[in-house]
Amino acid sequence: MHAPSPLPAAALEALGATQGTAVADLLHPFGSPTLPRPPALHGRTPVPAAGTPGHRTPVVLVHGYGGGRATWWALRSRLAGAGFTDLHVMTYSPLAPCVTEIAGTLARECTDAMERAGTDRVHLIGHSLGGVVVRYAVQELGLHAHARTAVTVAAPHRGTLTALLGRGSLVAQLRPGSRVLDDLRRRARPSAVRWVSYWSDRDFVVRPHSARLDEEALRATNVLVRGAGHLGIVRDPQFLGSVVHLLTHGTPFATAVPTVRDRPPVAA
Repeated sequence: MHAPSPLPAAALEALGATQGTAVADLLHPFGSPTLPRPPALHGRTPVPAAGTPGHRTPVVLVHGYGGGRATWWALRSRLAGAGFTDLHVMTYSPLAPCVTEIAGTLARECTDAMERAGTDRVHLIGHSLGGVVVRYAVQELGLHAHARTAVTVAAPHRGTLTALLGRGSLVAQLRPGSRVLDDLRRRARPSAVRWVSYWSDRDFVVRPHSARLDEEALRATNVLVRGAGHLGIVRDPQFLGSVVHLLTHGTPFATAVPTVRDRPPVAA
């Protein structure tokens, strides 16, 4: 039997990313066909294994366009099992007018999470559009003073052509050459933030050159997750293990291949 062509996967992923509906999750297996269908969360918070050391730093997760809490079911479970119990999922409407507004909400939620945790540090992880939101909040809205780690996952830092298929001002900001994306690249400055981007060679929505953080000022580590689709990358075992190792030890896990130098380890 011949292996299926990657073209249908590309079309299905583009549809899910631009339509912003629950269909995206149903199409997930096409993006990463080796992974099982995710179980329902039913609103439960994952419980860490007995004896697992705790981590004070809150972790704030930001989904992509049309996503939701279910985007992060696998990562939340893995992080909770590693002792990260202060987990937050920021949700937003795909009808939001712009990246700036969503990033402002993220900055406020991070401030609240840090106050409740009694710390001035936070870890941020954003998928697709959520990665752009994380970057904007850190670079432009002052979160660089508090973000210990800023992770972008399949984020269109240089835009995505699939955004040409969508409507609205928010989608327009994800098109190649948009002012928001150009400004973020132009205004990148050195900071103490540990930047990490995850990208895939099988992502047909956000291509590798766009998903990587190549600005020298950011000193980012770009991590290749081989064979994952745009939607499936957040549930890929390579990605999950890498993020847990990153937040615990300050460097990505060895099973994902770093393409730029690692930052010095920083305790979680």
